[in-house]
Amino acid sequence: MSEADQGHVLLVDDDPEILEVTAEALQASGFRVDTARDGREALAFLETQEPEVVVADVEMPGMDGYELCRRVRASPRSDIPFLFCSGLGAPDARLEGLRAGADDYLQKPASPDELVLKLTRQVERVRQLRAASARAPALNAAALAAFEARLLRGGASIDRLGRFELRGILGRGSMGTVFKAWDTALERWVAVKTVRAGAGMAGFWDDDLVRRLVSEAAIVARFNHPHVVAVHDVRDAADAAYIVMEMVDGLSLEALLRSVGRLGADRTAPLVGALASALAAAHAQNLMHRDVKPGNVLLGRDGTIKLTDFGIASFVSSHTRGHGFGTPGYVPPEAVRGDGIDGRADLFALGALAYRCLAGRPAVAGRTSSEILTNTMNGRIHSLREAGSGAPLELVALVDALLEPDPGKRIGDAALLSAELARLSAIWGWRWTMPDQDDAPAGVSAQGHEESGGPHAQLFPTLDEGPGARPQTERD
Repeated sequence: MSEADQGHVLLVDDDPEILEVTAEALQASGFRVDTARDGREALAFLETQEPEVVVADVEMPGMDGYELCRRVRASPRSDIPFLFCSGLGAPDARLEGLRAGADDYLQKPASPDELVLKLTRQVERVRQLRAASARAPALNAAALAAFEARLLRGGASIDRLGRFELRGILGRGSMGTVFKAWDTALERWVAVKTVRAGAGMAGFWDDDLVRRLVSEAAIVARFNHPHVVAVHDVRDAADAAYIVMEMVDGLSLEALLRSVGRLGADRTAPLVGALASALAAAHAQNLMHRDVKPGNVLLGRDGTIKLTDFGIASFVSSHTRGHGFGTPGYVPPEAVRGDGIDGRADLFALGALAYRCLAGRPAVAGRTSSEILTNTMNGRIHSLREAGSGAPLELVALVDALLEPDPGKRIGDAALLSAELARLSAIWGWRWTMPDQDDAPAGVSAQGHEESGGPHAQLFPTLDEGPGARPQTERD
C-alpha cells in the first residue's frame, strides 16, 4: 500500500473543529477523507460512496453514533469497518458501541498515531475481504446447491458468500438451506438462510418478490429488538437470495416442547410476553410475521428469546394468491377462508403457541392438515379452560381471547398484551428460565430447523377453492 493510498475514510462528528483537525491529520498520513456532521448526513453519503472505514462520534444531534452504526450494519455497506471515537470512555459506552456493530472504540482525545495505525489495519482487512469476495463464485441457485452438496460430502474447501465463510449446515428446508457461517469482517458466527429457485420456489420466483424479501429483511434489521433475531445482511440475485442472521446458541421452542412436553404458567407467560413485544415492534412497522409457531421461536442457552423468519414469511405470502400462509393449527379462521388479515392473525398464532405450551397439545385437533384447517375455519378451537393446564384464570382468559375465531372479538394489540403479561408475571413472580431437559433431539439445530427437512414456511390452498383441496404442508 503506497503512502498516497492509505485508504478512504469517512469522518462523522458534529464538532467542526475536531472534524477539521482529525481530517488534516489523516490526510497528512496519506488517507483520502470525507466528512459528515451527523448520522443522517453520513447515511446520505454512504448511499452513493463506499469508503473503506467509517469513524464516528457517539453523541450527535438527530442520529447518534450508535444508531448510525446500526443503520450501516443493516445497509448494503454492512461490510465497512466502523470505529467509534468518542469522549464517552466508560465500559458501558464501549460495550454499547460493540453491540451496535462497531469494530473498535477509541476514546477522545485519540492519539493521531493510534488512530492512523488502527485505520491502516482496518483498510488492509477490508481490501483483503473485498478481493476475496471478487474471486468468489457469483450468487445463484446452482452455486448454493453446490455449496450444500460439498458440505454434505464433508469437503475440506471453504465456500464463501461475500465475506461469509460457509462452515456447516444448520438446517434444510423446502426453499433453501440454513448454513452456519463465519463472518470474516466482524469475526463472529452467523446463520445464513438461503432461498433459491429450484428448491420449492421455482413456481413463483421473480425479481419483484426478491426485492420484497430484501426490503422486509431491511425493516427487520432496523428493529434492534431484543426478542427478534437480528438481521446482519441480505443479498439477492436472479434466482437466489440469502439473509444473514445472528447465531442463537440454543434450540427452538418446538425442540424444547418435544423434549419436555409442556411448560408451566411461570415460563409460558414471560415467554409469550416477550414474543408479543416482538410482534408489537413489527406491527408498528406495518410488518406481519404470518408464521408464528414454536419452530420459529429460538431459545438461547443464556436465556434469550428470539422470534425469527420475518423476512421470508412476508416474501412468500406476497405471491400466494389463492393460498393461505402459515402452519395449520396456528393460522386463524379468516386466513383459512382467504379473507383479509392483519396483525390479529399473528396474535391468534401466538395464542395457539401459548396453548401448546400450557396444555402440551395443539389448540386445534385433526388427524390431517386438511382436517385441522377445516376445524379452524369452523371455529372448533379448544378452550384452555377445558385443558386442565393449572394456569391462573387471568392467564387462561388471555389465551382464550387470543384464540377467539372472530377477529373482531380477539385481542388485537400486541403491545397491550405484552404489558398485561408483564403485569401478571410481576404479580406471580414468574420469569423465563430454560427448563431442565436433555439435549435437543438429534437433527434439530440451534436455528430451529430440522436437518431432515424442517420448513422455512408453509403454504396451503384456501378452503374455498373447492371440496377435497388438499393442503400443501410440511412437517413442522
